[in-house]
Amino acid sequence: MGSKRVYSERTKKIFRITILGSVTNALLVVLKLFVGIFGHSSAMIAEAINSISDFATDLIALVFIRISGKPRDEDHHYGHGKYETLASVVMASVMMGVGAVLLYRSSCTVIGLLSGHITRPQPSRLTLIIAIISLLLKTFLYRYTMRWACLLKSSALRAKALDHRGDTLALIAVLLGIAGAIYLGEGWLFLEPLAAALVSFFILRMGWSVLRPAFNELTEERLSPEIEQEIEHLVLATPEVQGIRQLRTRSLGQGYAIEIDILVDGRMSVTEGHNITLIIEQELRHQYGAETHIAIHVEPAELPHL
Repeated sequence: MGSKRVYSERTKKIFRITILGSVTNALLVVLKLFVGIFGHSSAMIAEAINSISDFATDLIALVFIRISGKPRDEDHHYGHGKYETLASVVMASVMMGVGAVLLYRSSCTVIGLLSGHITRPQPSRLTLIIAIISLLLKTFLYRYTMRWACLLKSSALRAKALDHRGDTLALIAVLLGIAGAIYLGEGWLFLEPLAAALVSFFILRMGWSVLRPAFNELTEERLSPEIEQEIEHLVLATPEVQGIRQLRTRSLGQGYAIEIDILVDGRMSVTEGHNITLIIEQELRHQYGAETHIAIHVEPAELPHL
């Protein structure tokens, strides 16, 4: 009952943090679209589209996180943690799709302005103010979300935090592009859509940084060598364990799956061997969480002499 209550609180916290980000993104969509359209800023419109994609991925995350928060049942013996990883894949795919479209459109605008085929008015100074406000909000969201992503070991929150960080970097580019287009004159108006192109690069990069580890997790990639080495040290710290024959690991979304073959004195009784596995399980769950799946196979280090 205790582990289930902690697990439920974790899910509720992830939910609340995601809702905070989604409400902020919804407000930014309205602000950026209004200022982008009436302030003649393609970079701000690009940022509004980016915020729309953020809001959409927030909704996706809320649905999948709700599912991933369910305890183990008859059909999911390892829990529902993979749904959280699946949410990361969906969010990253949306991010990369939006980034590709923005890159194409902004690149066409830059080429059109430089070649003289298209003209556009200077962006409004109000766009600078909204860009600064957006930058401050996104910086707060990144720090807050990443802090809880690390504490809760949530891949979905980490994906959102990296998305916020990408937005902050993109907003810096937007600020520079808009400022250049306003204060350097008409010959530098291309800087503003160029900033929009940079926004798209940030979106694509952040999408890939989220997609790659999430995809590896879904394809059952082993845990990092550093974590596996840490597991081996924890197991070998038990005095009765003489060695490790094999270690297999993978991620379950919200936790780890650890399967290990340990070597002990072959003259040991079944009860003694069982007690050793209980000690190891307790240490591993203390280190990696109560939802960690652990399977320990006890083998004799050497066969006893008959």
